[in-house]
Amino acid sequence: MNRLGFITLVALAGCIKAPDVVIVDRHSLLEEQAAARMPATQAQVAQAGLSAGPAPFTSGQLVRSGWQPDAEHDAIAALYSGWVDDAQMLDQLLLRHCIGEARDASLVSTPDACSGAVDLADVSRRLEKANRSRRQIWLYLQQRSHDGEADVHTAWRQTRQKGLVCGGWWQKDDGAWEAKPCP
Repeated sequence: MNRLGFITLVALAGCIKAPDVVIVDRHSLLEEQAAARMPATQAQVAQAGLSAGPAPFTSGQLVRSGWQPDAEHDAIAALYSGWVDDAQMLDQLLLRHCIGEARDASLVSTPDACSGAVDLADVSRRLEKANRSRRQIWLYLQQRSHDGEADVHTAWRQTRQKGLVCGGWWQKDDGAWEAKPCP
């Protein structure tokens, strides 16, 4: 019986095999995606945030790409051409006295003096964006020139007064509001 058990054990030993072991020195793409480590995608998102908006194409580029104008595309083009950028809209709001250049060098809403109806939410969004951009510029100027915040605001205000649209709403040093005189 020992002999039969030994032969059976030897026969079975040939059928049993240890599994192959594979050592991987880095994560697979699926593991990296599951762990949310996607540097290429993160860089694309960051870049898209810096350069948001449609890519401008000339009509010649569109025709060369095979685009054929039709009524639907003409309607979309008419809508798009009616849009104005933030700077133009801010100038229009300054002229209508819906916003003004304040003494602290920021833009503020002045609805009591506004002529005509405006979308207050849109005006507020545009003001926040413009003032955020101004604060970033002021911070850069402070770091570069080592001047104080008040000095940077004063210099900005003097420069901005020269470049303000003719008739734009402006806060005088005494706190009163006036339209910038035209030359």
